[in-house]
Amino acid sequence: MEHSVAASAPLAGAIVERAFLGILADGFWRHRLLHAMGAAALLLASAVGWHTGNMPDFGVLEEYAEYLFIAFWICGSAFALGTLLHLALVQRDTEPLHTFLKSLGRFVGDAERIANSLNGLGAGLAFISAIGVLKGAIAILSPFAWDKALAQADRILHFGRAPHEWLWFIVQSPLALKIINIAYNFWFVVLITAVFTVCIARKDTKLRHQFLMSFMTVWTLGGFFLAMGLSSAGPCFYERLGFGNDFHALMQALATADRIYPIWALNTQDMLWGGYTGATTGSVGISAFPSLHVAMAVLFALYATRRSRLAGVVMWLFAGVIMVGSVVLGWHYAVDGYAGASLMVAIWKACGYLLTRFESDSAAAESSTMQSPALCGM
Repeated sequence: MEHSVAASAPLAGAIVERAFLGILADGFWRHRLLHAMGAAALLLASAVGWHTGNMPDFGVLEEYAEYLFIAFWICGSAFALGTLLHLALVQRDTEPLHTFLKSLGRFVGDAERIANSLNGLGAGLAFISAIGVLKGAIAILSPFAWDKALAQADRILHFGRAPHEWLWFIVQSPLALKIINIAYNFWFVVLITAVFTVCIARKDTKLRHQFLMSFMTVWTLGGFFLAMGLSSAGPCFYERLGFGNDFHALMQALATADRIYPIWALNTQDMLWGGYTGATTGSVGISAFPSLHVAMAVLFALYATRRSRLAGVVMWLFAGVIMVGSVVLGWHYAVDGYAGASLMVAIWKACGYLLTRFESDSAAAESSTMQSPALCGM
C-alpha cells in the first residue's frame, strides 16, 4: 500500500504539471494579440536603436523607480496592516496572521492567475523595454519643429492668452504647485499599479485586454509615431531651444516656488535636458505632443468607470489634475493634453470594437470546427 502511494506521487505531480502547462499555453493563445504587439514593438525598437544608437536614460528611470519602490512599500504595508486589523477587529478572527498568510498563499498559487500574470507581464515588459528606446529616439529622428505652432495654437484656442496665464492663480502659489507636482509624480504609481493589477487579474476579461491593448496602442501610435510627426519639446524647454521667452515668466515662477517647496519637475527637466544635450549618458526622450501623461490618466478613468462609478469619478478628477499639472509645471502645451485625451478615447473605443469582433470571429471559427462533419463522424 505504501509502495503504491509512493509510486503514484510522481504521476500526480506529472499530471499537475501537464495541466498547468496546458493552462499556460491556453493563456498564451488568449494573449496572442498582446504578445504580437510586444514583439512588433521590440522589432521596431531594435531597428530604431540600431539606427540612432539611442539608449534609455537610466538616471531618470532610477529616480522614478525609487518613488515607486517607496510608494509600493507604503501601500503594501498599509494593505497588509489594514487586512490584519479587519480580520482581528471586525471579523474577530482568532488567528488573523494565519488567515492572512493562507489567503495570500491561495492568491499567489492560483494557476489561472499565474498564467495570466506570466503572459500579461511578459507582453507588457517586452513592450515597455521597446518604448524606452523609441521615445528616446524621437528628437534624433525628428528635431523639434512644432513648438512655436503649438504655442500659437494654444493662444488661439484660449482667447489670445497662454493657458498657464489663465491658471496664474495656481502658478503664483508655491503650495498649490507642490501639491500638483505630488499628484503629477503619483501618476507613475497609478500607472504601474494599474498595469500590474490588470496583468495579474485572475479573470481574463475583454475589459482587461481592452486596457492592455489601449495602453500599448497609445504609446506606439501617440508616443512614437504622432510624437515624431509633430516633434516638440514643451514649454519648459522653449527658451532653452531658442524659440523665445514666451514661457520665461512661468519657469521663473516655478523656480521661485522651488525655493520654498521643492518642485521635483524642475530637477527632472534638467535631467532630461542633460540627456538631450549629451551632458549625461542616454536619454528617455523629450517629447511634448501628445501628452501621454494626460492620455494615460484618461485611460485610468475609462477603465475605472467600467469597474465602479465612484472609482470612475475619482479617476476623472485625477485626470483633470494631471491636465492642469501638465500646463502649470511647464511640461506641455494645453493642446498636447487635448490631443492625448481625444486620442485615448478613440483608441479605447477602437480596441473595444476590435476585441468584440475578434471574439465573435473566434467563436464562429470554434463553432464551425465543432460542427465539422469530419469531427462529427469521429
